[in-house]
Amino acid sequence: MEKEFLHQFYPRILDVTHRSTSFWEGNDYRVQIPSTKVYNLAFMYEGEGQLVLNGERYELKEGSIFHISPGMRMELSSSRSKPLRYFGVQFHQLRIQWEGSDCQTSMSDAPLPFRRVLFLPRNSLHIHVAAMYDGWQEKEAGYEWQAKLGLFQLLDQLCSIVIAEQTRQESSYLQMESSVRYIRHNYAEPLTRDRLADQASMSISHFSAVFKNVIGISPQQFVEKVRIDQAKSMLSGTTKPISQVAKEVGYSDPLYFTRVFTKVTGMAPREYRGG
Repeated sequence: MEKEFLHQFYPRILDVTHRSTSFWEGNDYRVQIPSTKVYNLAFMYEGEGQLVLNGERYELKEGSIFHISPGMRMELSSSRSKPLRYFGVQFHQLRIQWEGSDCQTSMSDAPLPFRRVLFLPRNSLHIHVAAMYDGWQEKEAGYEWQAKLGLFQLLDQLCSIVIAEQTRQESSYLQMESSVRYIRHNYAEPLTRDRLADQASMSISHFSAVFKNVIGISPQQFVEKVRIDQAKSMLSGTTKPISQVAKEVGYSDPLYFTRVFTKVTGMAPREYRGG
C-alpha cells in the first residue's frame, strides 16, 4: 500500500464521535444500519465487541481500528460486561485528479486502502482522535479545518504503520522461503528446531511462530513431510532396503521411521512399496 491516495483525497468532516457505555445502554448494545451513508474511521481504546460488514464478521477489542465505506450493510455490537469504547471520524470524500493545470473532482465511495479492521496493540492513535473530538465539541474558529488536518495526519500515520507491517511480513516470507529451501536440501541431516532457528538467525520461539504463520504447519511437521515425501519416492522408484531408505531421509532408527511413515500415509513402508 502506498500513500498516493492521500494526494487525491479531500474529505469533508461530518462529525467526530465518542461512543462509550451510555451510548450502548441507549441502543441495547447493538447498532444496525442496512446501508451506510458515510465513511467512518474508528479507534477502539477499551472493551470488546463485534463488527459485521456485508456478512463478514470481525472481532473488536482495545487496539482495533476499523473503517466503513458508504453502501455497506453494518451491524456493530458491544459486550455488556466490557462495553466497547472508541472515537470515530465520519466524513464524505472527494477524489481529486490533476492533469497539468486541470482538475477533476468526483464523489467517492471507494474503501480506504487498508484492511477493514486492523489490530495495532498499544497504539496511541485514539489519543489524537480524542483531541479532535474535543476541538469538534468546542467549535472554536477554524475547528473544521483542524479536524480535516487531523484526519490527514491520522491516515498518514496509519499508512506508515501498515507499510512497515507489510515490509516486516515480506521479510518474514523471504526468511521462511530460505528455511524451506534449507530443509529440502538437508532433510537427511539432523534438523532440530535449534538448528533451523539458528540458520534463520532467530530465537527458537520466534522462528517457530513465524514459520507456522507463513507456512501453515510447524517446522518439525514440515521436516517430517519432506522426509516422508522423499521416502515415498524412494520406495516407489528404488529397491533399496527400508532401513537404507530410512537412513537416507534422516531417520537413524528404522522402527521409528516405520511408525512415522505409517502415521502419515496410513500404510507401512513395506505395504506402500508393495502397493
